[in-house]
Amino acid sequence: MEEYFVRDEQKCAINASFNESDGTINAKVVSLKKWVDECPHLPVETIDEDFLKIMLLKGKFKEEKVKENIKNYFKYLYKHSEFFTGLADIIPSKEVGLAVVSPIVTPSWERIGILKVNFANIEGTFEFSKCFSVGIATAMIMFNYDYTPTLRLILDYEGFTIRHFFQTGVLQLFKLMSIYQNILKMRISGIEIINPPFLFRTVLNILKAVLSSKLYSRITLHENLNSLHENVPKQYLPSDYGGELQSIEELLKLWDKTFVQKKSFLRKIEQVSQTNPPAN
Repeated sequence: MEEYFVRDEQKCAINASFNESDGTINAKVVSLKKWVDECPHLPVETIDEDFLKIMLLKGKFKEEKVKENIKNYFKYLYKHSEFFTGLADIIPSKEVGLAVVSPIVTPSWERIGILKVNFANIEGTFEFSKCFSVGIATAMIMFNYDYTPTLRLILDYEGFTIRHFFQTGVLQLFKLMSIYQNILKMRISGIEIINPPFLFRTVLNILKAVLSSKLYSRITLHENLNSLHENVPKQYLPSDYGGELQSIEELLKLWDKTFVQKKSFLRKIEQVSQTNPPAN
């Protein structure tokens, strides 16, 4: 649904917050297109103006940084192609993983995302890897279409136990971190953890060795919803969390429609990820 993506007038305000105008951004797009012409190893998708504008935003409009991000985007799509297979067949409301985003942004242009396990959709043995696909597909859609500079994540561990953590493949987690660091260059303003399982702080100590110190410092462990509301106002939360938005179930129905609308994009991502890029 298009309400998930900021409107043109909002884009102008976001650009202004970076001291950028349409003129300066268009000039940088032209410059990047010239650079792309000198990089025959990059796929044709690189010259899409909307893609370049998104990459400029995610790279804080710093051209050299953006060039590196673009190269890594396609390089790591191929390197981790197994995570991008079958994304077009996903129906969010039917998946083991649950990933939804708030349809409205905060005054500071922050998008709220929610990740949890949908235990009601589990058949047989729990496999944490089945949670990855819907999260990656959701992130790819938002990264490529939502012109918001920052994301605040709510990680809901309702129903989760420490036993579930030990069923998670360490290698897969490292690959997911690689995808986040090299493809999904989204700036995370905060990670709000609710319903943490017993001994979760032990898990956080393990994560401290994997995450950057900046990202780790943005993690908040909440004991209750009142604590969550201090970081995320109720108007940006589903009713499940004492918020003023629709329920998660209703948001998932909207998100199902968004996936149908973006099916061709998700198929294209799979195709690009399976195409071995020529050497630089």
